[in-house]
Amino acid sequence: MTDSLQDVLAAHAVVIFDLDGVLVDSNEMKAQCIRATFAAFPEELVGEFVEEFRRTFGRSRREHFSWFHSRSIRHGLAEANAEEFYLTYAGIYANLLATSYPRAPLCAHADRLVIRLSTRGVPLHVATGTLTAEANAVLKHAGLGAAFHSVLGGEEPKARRIEQILATSGVAPGEAVLLGDTRQDALAADEAGCDFVLVSRYGFFPPEEVLRGRAGRDDLVVADLDPDAPVPPRGRHTPGRA
Repeated sequence: MTDSLQDVLAAHAVVIFDLDGVLVDSNEMKAQCIRATFAAFPEELVGEFVEEFRRTFGRSRREHFSWFHSRSIRHGLAEANAEEFYLTYAGIYANLLATSYPRAPLCAHADRLVIRLSTRGVPLHVATGTLTAEANAVLKHAGLGAAFHSVLGGEEPKARRIEQILATSGVAPGEAVLLGDTRQDALAADEAGCDFVLVSRYGFFPPEEVLRGRAGRDDLVVADLDPDAPVPPRGRHTPGRA
C-alpha cells in the first residue's frame, strides 16, 4: 500500500518547511525584486546576479548581497565597505518585499498540508533564508503563523537553523525531515543530517539538477504539498499538476 505525503511526513518527530517555493509562491517575485533593487547598476552585471541568485536560491540575504558586492568592486562600481553596501541595498530590497510579499499566494495545497499535520499533533517548524520578521509576517498574513512551533530566518545559515530546531526539540537528525525546493535546501539537510523531500513545482531548476552528486541520499521528490498524494518511490519524480 502506498503512503500519502501527510503520512510519510507524520512519521517524523519534527517536520521543517522552507518558506519560498514550498509554502509561499514567491521565488520569481524575489528574483524580480532583486533586479529592481540593483536597477542602477549595469544590466549585464545585474543579469549575472539574478542568474546567480536563482542558482543559489535559499542562501541567506547577506550571502547573496556579498556576491554582488564583490562583483561590483571588480568593476569599480562599489566602495570596499561591505557592511555599508549591504545595509543600503538590503534596505531597498526589504522595502520592495514589504509591498510584494503580502501579494504572493500560498503554494498549491500548502494550507491543507500544514493544517492536516498540525491537527495530527506533528511539530512543525520553518527554516528559511528569508529574514525571521519577514517570514513571520508573511505566514501570519496567510493565516498559517500559529501552526508553527518556530520560524527561524536567514540571519544564520539554514543548516544551523535546522540544528537549532533539532536541539530545542530534543530530536535526533534522522527523526526530522526538511521540505525544500532548492539545491541549497538539499545541502542544508545533508549537513544537518535530516531527511529531505524536494518539492519541485515552484523551483527554478529540475529535480535532477537540484539533487545531483549527492551519493547515498535517498530523497523523496513530489510536485507539491497535496497531503493525499501518493508518495512515489524514492528518487522518482511526481509530474507537476496544472
